[in-house]
Amino acid sequence: MKPWLERLVYCSAWVASLSAQASEMTFEWDWMLSAETVQQRETVFSPMTDNEHQESFNGLLDVQIGYQNWNAVVALKGNDLYSQSSIQSEDKSAEAELIVSELFWQSSIDIADIPLDLQLGKVRVDWGVGYGYRPLDIFTPYRRNPVGIQVEEGAGVASVSYFDDQGEWSLIYTDSSWTQQKGSELEEQSEQQGIGIRRYALVGDTEYQWVAYYDDVRQGLLGASVVTVLDTAWEFHGSAVYQSKYLSYQQPSITRYPVTLEKEENAYQALVGLTWANEIGSSVVVEYWYDSRAWSKNEWNNALTVATPSYQQGFNHVNMVQHNMMFHWSLDPNAWTAWQWSKDISWLSQFTPTFDVLYSPEDNGVIATQWLNYLLHDSGDSSVEMELAARFLTGKSDSAYANLSDKHMLLLNIKGRF
Repeated sequence: MKPWLERLVYCSAWVASLSAQASEMTFEWDWMLSAETVQQRETVFSPMTDNEHQESFNGLLDVQIGYQNWNAVVALKGNDLYSQSSIQSEDKSAEAELIVSELFWQSSIDIADIPLDLQLGKVRVDWGVGYGYRPLDIFTPYRRNPVGIQVEEGAGVASVSYFDDQGEWSLIYTDSSWTQQKGSELEEQSEQQGIGIRRYALVGDTEYQWVAYYDDVRQGLLGASVVTVLDTAWEFHGSAVYQSKYLSYQQPSITRYPVTLEKEENAYQALVGLTWANEIGSSVVVEYWYDSRAWSKNEWNNALTVATPSYQQGFNHVNMVQHNMMFHWSLDPNAWTAWQWSKDISWLSQFTPTFDVLYSPEDNGVIATQWLNYLLHDSGDSSVEMELAARFLTGKSDSAYANLSDKHMLLLNIKGRF
């Protein structure tokens, strides 16, 4: 065979090999465009007028890639593609971030006739149960129910799992420093490496879970959760976590000094909740949770009295206040056909309203959020949704939520999949 013909055959085989590999790869694309306006206010921490506001336009394109035993989620996030602020110092320039949310390998092996599942790489590990707060999401801080664009990243993970008749045993090592996006000082200092064991079991209509974990920051953590179906309409869920050490902003004994980030001992988080759903399509979640790492009512009273900028660090805790109550309601689009007045309005069959209220019972602070979602297109392979979201931060004037610098935010989101 002539050399040029050999090269042609080789190149053809190489192209065919690449094509075969590409045909084995799967891609799922998601995108989102978000226009946001934020109204700011004067608080004890930030003197300003109620006329100050910011507008921005942001975008996101992410792709989920699967190839043999490999999976990845890669996001291209555009921040402040358009930005305008009445505060001159707050003007921002456009920037783009390429974020690897997940990249991991998973497979199965048999050792001494025991089947084991392996996972290695950057992975989102979601063990928590709950809607407003999930105490058992212990590796990376996931933001619950954001109104705008949010890219959640996994932690570095090496795990091995064994499945039996009731559930799963897992041995896991994690390193939370694999995140690319810069977090707050508390988040950066809380990055940990550790190892733990988890047991998950399904017994009848009840899911049980317990976790024992040790890392270089918390130096010991125990957690458990339960989810059970009470009847056709009601579900109960609860979880609790104890950790030996934790990082928290501590208020000084001399008020002119700033708060400092210190390591403290013995922290508790607990959550209980009920979910109710009816045959029409209404879904209601009611939850209460407690987090001892947050500032107490007396500490917030002191912070609002001292009112120096460093005391705003209390807002950076995972929960801003210790006691929290959440009410959530949503309506399935099929519900509109059940009522006489709405069953002939065809466009309502694509309309989903959602409403949340987060309430702080100690100081009467309120964060209320509304989502109005309309499905513009859904072919099965692709979809487009339009969403109007609004969040209001209010309550008594001496509450923590009412002293956040943002008074309210309105967002128009357009998102889809192809």
